[in-house]
Amino acid sequence: MARIRLYLKYARGSPDFHFSRADGSSHSIPALRLQAFVDLMARVRPGEGRRSAAAASPDCIIDTGSHLSIIPQSVWGQFKTGVVTPLPFDSVMPHQRRFVTVGGGRFAYDLGELTIQLRDLDRRTMDVRIVAQLTRNNGALNIPMTLGLRGGALDGRVLRSEPDPAVPFGQSWWFEEP
Repeated sequence: MARIRLYLKYARGSPDFHFSRADGSSHSIPALRLQAFVDLMARVRPGEGRRSAAAASPDCIIDTGSHLSIIPQSVWGQFKTGVVTPLPFDSVMPHQRRFVTVGGGRFAYDLGELTIQLRDLDRRTMDVRIVAQLTRNNGALNIPMTLGLRGGALDGRVLRSEPDPAVPFGQSWWFEEP
């Protein structure tokens, strides 16, 4: 069974949520994201400096509220030719659905299929074939690569958490193939 560990991390720029309960006690909930490590080194064109380095190991979150995976142009724009299989829109796909609203903007995208390699800090790896929204934004979209619920990322796999007092935030998260 292939499996990799996922990591809870503070969301960049997101505050904790502070509140008071009816008994007057103060509490907070940290703004966290579930992070995966992605190794795209074999898929990125060499020799592009910092842009290639950033695309080879992009920030990546798991977002079960996102229908498909999203890869910003700053990442997929560094891919070698042939890494992505284009998936042209069928004529029944409404024009208004050919945009994704995310990160404070509305962005056109193309659909593409590719294999990505997930890894964890213990050097375990898992190859995952995904259908992704490849945003066309000239670098304007500044969000992490997002693994969505459908389109291959979670299909046929298990996303599992369990209490673990030895790790930050008290939960271990795993992505597993049964």
